[in-house]
Formats: sequence, structure tokens, C-alpha cells
Amino acid sequence: MGVSEILATIDHEISQLQQARALLSGSAVPVAKKKPGRPRKTPVAVTLVAAKPAKKRNLSPEGRKRIADAVKKRWAAQRAKKAEPKKSAAATKKAAVAAAQKPAKKKRNLSPEGRKRIAEAAKKRWEAQKAAAAS
Repeated sequence: MGVSEILATIDHEISQLQQARALLSGSAVPVAKKKPGRPRKTPVAVTLVAAKPAKKRNLSPEGRKRIADAVKKRWAAQRAKKAEPKKSAAATKKAAVAAAQKPAKKKRNLSPEGRKRIAEAAKKRWEAQKAAAAS
């Protein structure tokens, strides 16, 4: 075990003790500040020592049944909700035919007269700007 591994183990134990002290004193648990950059590799021995087996919780049969009934009720409500807005095949077919028969919006084009007026107005603006710049 190298010096860095020993220091990592000691730091981990210190943080655990601080958390235990905070819990016992009733104050908030201090959260370690996250340092910028990639976290250092921790040795396998340190992670094995730090890991605690999770406490297994058992659910009573009554609780399991309540949860199953609630899930079944929720799924039934969702199925009923999906079934309501469904239309008959004939109605959807009619809607599709009506949409297909609608004429597509005609593309709007600029008439030659309108194009000529815009060009003349632009020429007048440029002449006015040139005259203002010259004087």
C-alpha cells in the first residue's frame, strides 16, 4: 500500500466521521466540495472497505397487493383514455379524403408591374443617398 492510498483511506474515514458527528448533533451533513477535473483513481482496497452492504427491505404481501392493484387501476385508466378519442375507420377515411381534396396554397408571385415599382423606388433611394453624400 502506497502513501497516496493510505492518505485516501484516512480522508475517507475522516469524511465518514464528520457525517456521523453531523447526524448525531442534528445539523446538516457536510457535503464534500467537488474538485475540478477528472477524479483520481481510488484503489480497490479502499472501495471495498468503504462499501457497505445495503439493508434489505421486505414488502408485506398486503403492501405488494396494494401496489399491484394501484398499477392495474392506472393502466386501466390509460387504456380507457386511449379508447375514447378513437374514431371509426370511415370517419378517419373521410377526413383524409377531405384533406386531399383541399387545394394547396398557391405560391405568391410578384407581378412585373410590382417588381418595376420596387426597382424604381430603390433607384430613387440610391440617388438620394448619393446626392446627400456628394453635398
